[in-house]
Amino acid sequence: MNKILVGLLISCCAQISWAQTPSGSIKYQETIYTKPDLKQAEEQGWAEWASMVPDSVNFYKVLKFSEQASSYHTLALEGEPEEGNMVKMMMRRYANPNNMTYRNVTENKFVEQKDFMGKTFLIKGQPEELTWKMTGEMKEIVGYPCIKATYEDTTGIIEAWFTPQLPVSIGPENYGQLPGMILEMYIKKDKKRLLAIEIETTEINADEFIEPSKGKEVTREEFHQIMRDKFKEMRQNGGGFGMGRRH
Repeated sequence: MNKILVGLLISCCAQISWAQTPSGSIKYQETIYTKPDLKQAEEQGWAEWASMVPDSVNFYKVLKFSEQASSYHTLALEGEPEEGNMVKMMMRRYANPNNMTYRNVTENKFVEQKDFMGKTFLIKGQPEELTWKMTGEMKEIVGYPCIKATYEDTTGIIEAWFTPQLPVSIGPENYGQLPGMILEMYIKKDKKRLLAIEIETTEINADEFIEPSKGKEVTREEFHQIMRDKFKEMRQNGGGFGMGRRH
């Protein structure tokens, strides 16, 4: 029964959505759950520092999209973090305006620009294809009817809420591949949640899609190996208490 209801909702929303503009911009609030394991921190001798870490930090990102292309970037924080303000310092660390994602379906192009350990990388290569499962659950996000889908592998589960009223499947980040735009996501392995808070449907000019161009060009596999090597080095040196492992 759930599958039938989901199918009907997708069909009805798709018929409505094509009368609207399948392009525009979405502002997301990104929440990173930063609280470390206090028991583990005590065993490792850094409990005092761990107790000062906030439960989470929030910042904002913008996705510009059309049927052919999308670009996704972090909104820069205003001002400098106050010395000793743990929350502001962590927000500055995660809200890096150099981190960008670009996708062009027509040209079969996908490019990510990421800062990692003080270096900028330009990652090229298509993202992993995900096999989503529809759950039948439904809810509304910023006025749009949404359907829940999940994906699970050895790294954990990804939950996504998408709306067929925006029939675009490229974004945010390197996610998509659903019959509608994702408006909310929870990514367990990254301890991260994305939530759309503003949506504007309007025509987007091609020059508004920013393709990243800075950094050392690497493949996705090479970038993952660079991260693994750096994390291994940090563990051997007694550092990297888990906060730097999310990306």
